[in-house]
Amino acid sequence: MARDVVTIRIIKNALDNIAREMFWSTVRTAKSSIIYETYDFAPALTNSQGDLISIGTGVPVFLGVMPIIAKAVMEDVDKFDLGLSPGDIFIINDPYRISTHLNDVALAMPIFHKDQIIAIATIRGHVNDVGGMNPGSWGPNATEVFQEGLIIPTSHFYRAGKLNNEVVRLILRNTRIPDYVYGDLEALAAALRYAYGRLNELCNKYGVDYVLHAMDDRLNDGRLLARNRLQELIKGEFFAEEKIEIYEGMDDDLRITARVIITDNKFLVDFSDNPAQVKAPINTTYAGIYTAVATAFTAITDPHVPLNQGFLEPVEVVCPEGTLFNALPPAPVSCYWETLFYAVDLIWKALAPHLPERFTAGHFLSVVSETLSMVDPRDGQYKILCEPNPGGWGAGIDKDGESCLVSAADGETYCHPVEVIEKEYPIRVECMRFNMEDGVGHGTFRGGFGMRKDYRVLADEANLVCSINRIKYAPWAVNGGEEGSCNHIVVLRDGQNIWDGGRASNFMLKKGDVVSIRSGGGAGWGSPLKRDPLLVLDDYKNGLITLDIAREKYGVIINPELLCIDWESTNKLRAER
Repeated sequence: MARDVVTIRIIKNALDNIAREMFWSTVRTAKSSIIYETYDFAPALTNSQGDLISIGTGVPVFLGVMPIIAKAVMEDVDKFDLGLSPGDIFIINDPYRISTHLNDVALAMPIFHKDQIIAIATIRGHVNDVGGMNPGSWGPNATEVFQEGLIIPTSHFYRAGKLNNEVVRLILRNTRIPDYVYGDLEALAAALRYAYGRLNELCNKYGVDYVLHAMDDRLNDGRLLARNRLQELIKGEFFAEEKIEIYEGMDDDLRITARVIITDNKFLVDFSDNPAQVKAPINTTYAGIYTAVATAFTAITDPHVPLNQGFLEPVEVVCPEGTLFNALPPAPVSCYWETLFYAVDLIWKALAPHLPERFTAGHFLSVVSETLSMVDPRDGQYKILCEPNPGGWGAGIDKDGESCLVSAADGETYCHPVEVIEKEYPIRVECMRFNMEDGVGHGTFRGGFGMRKDYRVLADEANLVCSINRIKYAPWAVNGGEEGSCNHIVVLRDGQNIWDGGRASNFMLKKGDVVSIRSGGGAGWGSPLKRDPLLVLDDYKNGLITLDIAREKYGVIINPELLCIDWESTNKLRAER
């Protein structure tokens, strides 16, 4: 059938916009700040086979799993004879089916036009508590997934447009914050119903055949674009390795590796040479490792592409079952993100020296996430603050690293504004600035600064949980630059440091205690002695380095009274070095 090219283009743009509109619908209706401020969620639209058609802004590491959600739900509907009718919305959080961890609850809604399923709307978001032994449902002390919260197999959240009260009651009975959980789930469901209506409007306006053709055309666009972008990449085999610091349940630090193979039509990453899954919550599942590779591939080739399944077709992952990157039940996975982010970083590290125009040196990598749970004395409600925190990025071949930016795989998320934290939680934010104490990796171009953020507890008591990596092994440098600095959290009581580390489970805080979150600085690129002295002077003027750092690291002598460079002494010192 001859198609009107202009109409097809209009429909394709509308399909992209539907995913964006789902995103903003969720932001405007969610109850928890982890969604409406941090954006720890992602909506998507797939075709009836579960192939990604469009995705809304959100956490990048969700981009590869949205079609997995659609396919898993439809498989379960058929396998377990769950029944399917217009208005049905399904809920699932099983990490071994749809990746990540139990907090990331997914909803899926098959979209009917008359009697035909034409698409599936999916959405997943971080729900702040689904039970388990730690408030917030994650922490470094789990040894099996059953300790981490309620596992929800594919179930009806809505059946034929009517709320399934049995399932809802079961979920809410297993969370510490039922009002927040229910409010967030309804916000996610509302976005799906919005997509259902918008897609039916398109079918009524242009005809269902045109809409389905536009979906197929969108996939073909992605295939063509991916093929063209692959031609621009260097071809060959590349390798990187790193170490993950020991957790409870482990005997030693873990050596992890990735082998990247790029051809004219394939982007393959082999994770075969990696340790077995561990009795610590840093395992990730196959869906998780796939989305890590998909995230890296998208970032390398075209981070602004209207993403769809066609664009991801060149991505291939090799990863044996039962390993750290492809764990099987009952391995704990609640802190999966640290390992998943390392997978992205391994690809990054392997390719950075060969694609310097597309990559920076190593960055702080971790989400540097914490949960603070407490009873708010202002209203008597139990509340859980969960958030990612920004840190320092590595320098590029021609630029300094970005400061206070979220981790690469966390992408389009944000830290909480001070005003929201102090309004929603019994916390006073006493400091939010560059982490000057721990510094950055110096180089021809230096790394960016991490963040220091101090929270004073105003509740009678509070519970701290955190799980952070890069607490021992600093961000890696390139071409003679210096390594960055590590992440950590400090607890202060009566002005004294009572704890300094990266992993804590149910650490009880008293009223007046200060939790000081300190993310690391990025690594440098190139020798510090080759840095432009005028850039060193600018850093000194801006309070980013001291006179000693300028002299010792960069070989630059600055006159602090005249705020100028002593060129004669600088040239002499650099010549001696």
